[in-house]
Amino acid sequence: MVELYEKSAGGIVYRKKQGIIEVLMLAWRNAKGDLEYVLPKGHIEEDESAYETAIREIAEETWLSIEHLELIKFMNKINYSFVATHKEGNPLINKDVYLFLVKYKGKKEPIPQKEERFIGYKWFTIEDLSTVRIKPDVVGFIEKNIQFM
Repeated sequence: MVELYEKSAGGIVYRKKQGIIEVLMLAWRNAKGDLEYVLPKGHIEEDESAYETAIREIAEETWLSIEHLELIKFMNKINYSFVATHKEGNPLINKDVYLFLVKYKGKKEPIPQKEERFIGYKWFTIEDLSTVRIKPDVVGFIEKNIQFM
């Protein structure tokens, strides 16, 4: 089996609305057709830092203005592997993802990028997030970083 290595960066994007923290998740259909909520993230280009990628990918995937995205802090690097059944030869992808905490300061609602198979979005309260199956453990990252939000 062919193995590939990929590096991505993205973020936990949040806003405060009437004193309540809300976290942005993008909706998409996985390879099986099931609805999943995911964080905005994408591939790190050769000339980019993980931070630059995170802000660029969040803006591209959500159509939120870069001027309204404020990097609060680096949170964690996560690693996982999966078989890419959508790619020729079904390679095993070993992936590193650099996650940042990003505050959204704008008023405009996201417009998820259809080209990336996104079908919608939802702003979740932290309590609501704990009722949805999401990888990685977004609630755990938020709980460890709540003092920065």
